[in-house]
Amino acid sequence: MSEEESLTEDTMKEMQAFEEYLKEKGLKITNQRLLVAQKIFSSHNHFTAEGLLDELKDNRDRISKATIYRILSIMVEAGLLEEHDFGKDYKYYEHIIGHAHHDHIICIQCGKIVEFVDDRIEELQTNAAKQNGFVITGHSLNIFGICEACQNKKK
Repeated sequence: MSEEESLTEDTMKEMQAFEEYLKEKGLKITNQRLLVAQKIFSSHNHFTAEGLLDELKDNRDRISKATIYRILSIMVEAGLLEEHDFGKDYKYYEHIIGHAHHDHIICIQCGKIVEFVDDRIEELQTNAAKQNGFVITGHSLNIFGICEACQNKKK
């Protein structure tokens, strides 16, 4: 099976959207950009630039930390990635095409990230915006706490 055949349909759509964005902006479609994009789009976890760099270190194409950050910036600008500040010294990223809106609960000890959706929270936000004359264009809800595993370690 070729590399392209092993990609999921969603990953191929995301890769196509990235390539189209690069063309639209007059940016080169390089092997490094495609390699990084494929790595990102084929994973469904939150990740950091450092973690991504570690995952790509064994690749024959040398990719610097600066290159990773430039590619991530392009992908955020293109609306393909969301950047999150989970209260650490670094940003987390996740790709968003084909992924429904969700919020996050983050463990402040181990860094575990749990995604959740609660229609009641969404309704409260919509009502609050409406009462204050706003139209919601987006939002981010991050709840910080200590996960069950970390609570049990203390006992």
